[in-house]
Amino acid sequence: MGNSTGVPDGDRLLTRTEIAAMAGVTRAAVTTWERRAADFPTPRRTANQDYFIESEILRWLDERRVPSHRRTRREGEHTTYGDRMRRHGPVTSVAQERAARQPAGSVPGPRESPDPRDAEIVRELMGPLAERVGGADRAVAYLSLLSALLFLKETRPGCWQKVQAYVMTGAEPRSSTALLKLVGAETDSVLLAMGSLPEMQDALARLEPRRFQDLAHVVRLVGALGPHAFQLFIEEYEERAQLRSREFFTPLPVARLMAALGRAARKSSPSSVYDPYFRGGELLGAAVDTARWGRDRPGAADAPLPRLLGQTPKRATLSLASMGLALRGVPFTLQLKTRGRPWEEKWPQEQVDLVLTNPPFNMKDTSQETTRTGHWPYGAPPVGNDNLAYPQYALSVLARGGRAAVVMPNKAGNSGNTAERAIRRALVEQGVVECVVALPDKLFSGTPVPVCIWLLRHPADADDHVLFLDARDLGVMRRGGRRVLAHDDVRAVLDSYLALSPKEGPVRPDGPPPASVPSARVDREALRRKDYSLNPIDHIGRPSAPDFGTAGMGEAEAWAEVSRLRERCAELDERTAVLRNELETDRVRQAPRHRATLVELCEIQAGPSHALLAPRDRTPHGVVPVVLPKHLRNGRVTDSADDRASLELAERLTRYRLAPDDIVCVRSGAMGPPAMVRGDQMGWLMSSNVIRLRCRQGAGVLPRYLLAALSRPDAVNWVKDRAAATAAPFITQDALGRQEVLLPPLDVQREIAELLTLLGERSDAHRDLAAAITRARGLLLDQLTSASPSSQDSEKEPRS
Repeated sequence: MGNSTGVPDGDRLLTRTEIAAMAGVTRAAVTTWERRAADFPTPRRTANQDYFIESEILRWLDERRVPSHRRTRREGEHTTYGDRMRRHGPVTSVAQERAARQPAGSVPGPRESPDPRDAEIVRELMGPLAERVGGADRAVAYLSLLSALLFLKETRPGCWQKVQAYVMTGAEPRSSTALLKLVGAETDSVLLAMGSLPEMQDALARLEPRRFQDLAHVVRLVGALGPHAFQLFIEEYEERAQLRSREFFTPLPVARLMAALGRAARKSSPSSVYDPYFRGGELLGAAVDTARWGRDRPGAADAPLPRLLGQTPKRATLSLASMGLALRGVPFTLQLKTRGRPWEEKWPQEQVDLVLTNPPFNMKDTSQETTRTGHWPYGAPPVGNDNLAYPQYALSVLARGGRAAVVMPNKAGNSGNTAERAIRRALVEQGVVECVVALPDKLFSGTPVPVCIWLLRHPADADDHVLFLDARDLGVMRRGGRRVLAHDDVRAVLDSYLALSPKEGPVRPDGPPPASVPSARVDREALRRKDYSLNPIDHIGRPSAPDFGTAGMGEAEAWAEVSRLRERCAELDERTAVLRNELETDRVRQAPRHRATLVELCEIQAGPSHALLAPRDRTPHGVVPVVLPKHLRNGRVTDSADDRASLELAERLTRYRLAPDDIVCVRSGAMGPPAMVRGDQMGWLMSSNVIRLRCRQGAGVLPRYLLAALSRPDAVNWVKDRAAATAAPFITQDALGRQEVLLPPLDVQREIAELLTLLGERSDAHRDLAAAITRARGLLLDQLTSASPSSQDSEKEPRS
């Protein structure tokens, strides 16, 4: 399906009757062609009507000559039905007016605030009124209603007047169904004239208004909105809706950042922009807005706005994207692709200047190395995982000098999958990765997954450096726990990119300020040493933050417990002072150290699968404690007494039982520091949510030193960053095995571990003392301030 607003030779949608009229045959002849020819174009069905794309029909008819007995006097022996169709021209029902009217103009600039009145109205529209009109789980359909009303108001005054007249007339009866059908029919008429599938009647039929008055109120509120409110609908929807990962829209600041990066990398405004998975059209719209703002700058060339192209498998948002782009007044072609992946069919036919896309992620993390067939110049992605298929496809459709900005899960940057590692290697070695930007988590509705933006360049512009930018600490938290990037955040990332990118031509006097986000420009050799990782955290790192741990509560029993703990603290204070004086700090600091990965130092064992140890197997009545992430506290393994397995089951799962000095790490869930198994916890059982590290004999590492090294804030952040790349935090056994630690000689490890262990005991004792004092204080407070029996009796007496 093509939308070609403003393009005279753009695709149209035709019915069988219209094809017959234009080709000069009967309606039955078209049905016969369709039934007998396996290659006859496939229709797009909506609202109980089939529509065919004109260009596909023309290509098919160009191969069919008109038989001699069917030719007119003016037609020769080589005349095809395609020739006849072109001469005939469009039929009346298809040749509706294509241009709506002059568009409402560009959306507000990045620093401009929306009209306060518009914002207030949109908040009311998306509040309780949305549920009363939309019904349960009809968020997308209600968004379509608001968009359709605004679209008609801004582009078809005559259609809008029909809607208003129905709402305002005093004639009875008036029904919600009739009004929704009117809005849908009028909108579909305009969409069909633009070459877009008429989906609105079907979408609006899903709404369940409680009262006609509520629906009428929606119409009146939209009538009071200004021309730039369309984006407010999307933003407010994003704030309120909880969507599945394949359905969320791209937040406006992220879309603007991607469009700005692509434009800056090209050094000029693109003439064509393509999104192979356009969701609600936010990225295509941002490309237009960015180009328009660039033209408005003093001294900027009046470059034409880009032509937009896009594909989507989502009918629900196709009309939304069409209306949003039509309001911007630019030519666009949107295609509904319900079967197959974008790379399985050559479309668009011509190369493009800029690809912007936020494709669906596949979080599958498997050791399966089987790859798919097809043409993959950088390596075939693993079956069932398209993460590294989309960047390759984006590169394949770029024109010379083109750029692609792709939203990617963090995991894709350093996945241990052999096929994905080979693809990253090829991308780096061929120099097509220009920049990778790490974004904060919680940017998208319905998922906390942090992502990166990969900026890719055409192979003709290959370079042996990759710029990494770390924007994870930017943005502010808003309602619902979502993070939002401000204009200054977007500007900081863009300025950092401009400051660190290779300069071409004369230096501008108003050049960008120095980089203001953590960054690193890494050459190819350094990338090889990092196993071709394209995750910024592997090249920039994250500043260490103090780790205060969690306060524990002792078994304090009033003042006697306070006295006992005070004595214990005094003893540990003295022992620490002695050990601290004996420690030669300079010698320890200057001791040689070497790097080693956990897989070199330890046997790494993930917990049993749910098939072996299901949640139902854990009960308070079992014998063997089962260790879950909640039991890892302050470097120790605790026991809640609620999660236990039978002895028979534990004996069958021998390989998953724990031994003294084992280090237990979180595998899935909230990532935190690891914990060590005590001697009295021998034989306890791992759950599926933890991973065990067991130091190898002769590996040159002491368990207690390793525990301390893995408890450092930077080590914990290393695990968190990799685990956060999935929909639910999860670290694989292979990924954990790649974590590095610095190891001094064993005698130095022993000194460090002994001091740290003593300091840990001292810290625990002081914490228990503070808890005991607090508990005793509460007890004393209760005794001193509670009402006496005499005062309670006096309160019962009536007042005189």
